[in-house]
Amino acid sequence: MMKRLKRFFLSFKFLRLIYYKLNKSYKNFIDLNLTDNSIVIDLGANIGLISQLLFDKYNCKLYSYEPNETAFNLLKKRFKKNKKVICIKAAVTNNYKDKRIYFHKLSEKDPIKYSVATSLIKKKDNLNISNSKIIKTVTIKSVLKKFKKIDLIKIDIEGYEYRILDEIIKQKSKIKKVICELHGNPIYEKNKFLNKEYTKLVSKLKREKLYNKWFIEHY
Repeated sequence: MMKRLKRFFLSFKFLRLIYYKLNKSYKNFIDLNLTDNSIVIDLGANIGLISQLLFDKYNCKLYSYEPNETAFNLLKKRFKKNKKVICIKAAVTNNYKDKRIYFHKLSEKDPIKYSVATSLIKKKDNLNISNSKIIKTVTIKSVLKKFKKIDLIKIDIEGYEYRILDEIIKQKSKIKKVICELHGNPIYEKNKFLNKEYTKLVSKLKREKLYNKWFIEHY
């Protein structure tokens, strides 16, 4: 009953905007300097909740990438009548070799709920490495090459962010802002591989004075 009420509530744009403002999970996306001419890339769009927020709030042009088929089908359905949101069924990688995604240990019980954990990184503790799939990929270089300027890149790709962020940082002159969920923050996750990647990246961003300015860590 509560799920049905929530779906009904969120079917109205003005009610969704209230929900976004009240929900702390969306705080980093509420007060951005975006307009209806802004270009936004959503890497790891899942079923499209953040893409929906950004479109509702700013009416911007979105390119939403999602490799998980279950999540992508819902993403595409969400925006099927929206010409400003382009949904792409692919993972964004730093090379053409990484083509296998791994699914959460409980994904067979609830493929929608656990689609958020789908990852190209085999070393994540919550994955069932015997449950995997070869998927379509595009390189981060090819994605960035399409645009002269990008107003925002949102990233939530379950640990693979560390493989593509070097290229994004190299091209930061044409990217206004990056909002990224960093996996491996020692406060929230104990994984030696990801903890090491997290510390290394955050140190680099702070050293280059990008952290909490050009780059926002999303929790």
